[in-house]
Amino acid sequence: MSILEYEDRTVPLPLFFSSLGLMTGFTFVFPLLGILTLPTAIFVVVSIINGDIDFIDEEVKPVIQEEE
Repeated sequence: MSILEYEDRTVPLPLFFSSLGLMTGFTFVFPLLGILTLPTAIFVVVSIINGDIDFIDEEVKPVIQEEE
């Protein structure tokens, strides 16, 4: 027998539907997040390696200054 078949043990419908909605929502959203964030992360890493994104703002000063 299921717990729903007992008359004194009922699950409130708002609680049931909200949990069902959360499960369905998370199941639907997580693949979309993966599809959107994975190419973005790969693009950022490749841009850092290629030098398109630079975290150093100051100019590099030569350690040895050439004499004229």
